Amino acid sequence: MLTLDIEKILNSIPNEVAWEDVVQFDKLDDRVAIANDFCPNLVGVNDGSIEWCPNEEPPSYLEKLVWWWVVRPDMGAAIALEAPLELKKIIGNYILVSY
Repeated sequence: MLTLDIEKILNSIPNEVAWEDVVQFDKLDDRVAIANDFCPNLVGVNDGSIEWCPNEEPPSYLEKLVWWWVVRPDMGAAIALEAPLELKKIIGNYILVSY
């Protein structure tokens, strides 16, 4: 059975990710807008990369989950398992619309 070490994954995602390393880059604008509505100013967009700009120090678990989802939307189902209800709904709707 496959198990995910969520904390290890959340702590391994860098604070800045090059565009070519973002999964489903063609839908990145949608995820950034959703993330920044959910957690204001969480994702910064640079020339060639996106940057994680958490509002809390240390970053909240929710901020980590949202950032992970922006970078790795293909892991949406695993992220939703850990997410509060509102984020679960957002991820579920994104999955339904994207596929």
